[in-house]
Amino acid sequence: MTAHEIDYRIYGEEMQYVEIELDPQEGVIAEAGGFMMMDDNIKMESIFGDGSKQDSSFMGKILGAGKRILTGESLFMTAFYNVGIGKKNVSFASPYPGKIVPLDLTEYGGK
Repeated sequence: MTAHEIDYRIYGEEMQYVEIELDPQEGVIAEAGGFMMMDDNIKMESIFGDGSKQDSSFMGKILGAGKRILTGESLFMTAFYNVGIGKKNVSFASPYPGKIVPLDLTEYGGK
């Protein structure tokens, strides 16, 4: 799945959070525990793994789950979709102090 450019704003200095603006029918996937707040018409959905369709076979899913367990990540992630007709916002923060660093994924293979 190729990365899509999203609109975002980063707020704060030491305890930052990011507000992502979703167009209608646009979505974003987040780690468990990062969700902070959302507008109305944002639909939340738990998904197994990272939501990619890279290897949807049973063994591929098991291997992906094993990688997530070994790195201390959750088996489940949360997808947030804008099901409304206008732009909506969803915000995420880290449970620890630190900076949010935006990355342009096209510079890293676009995925």
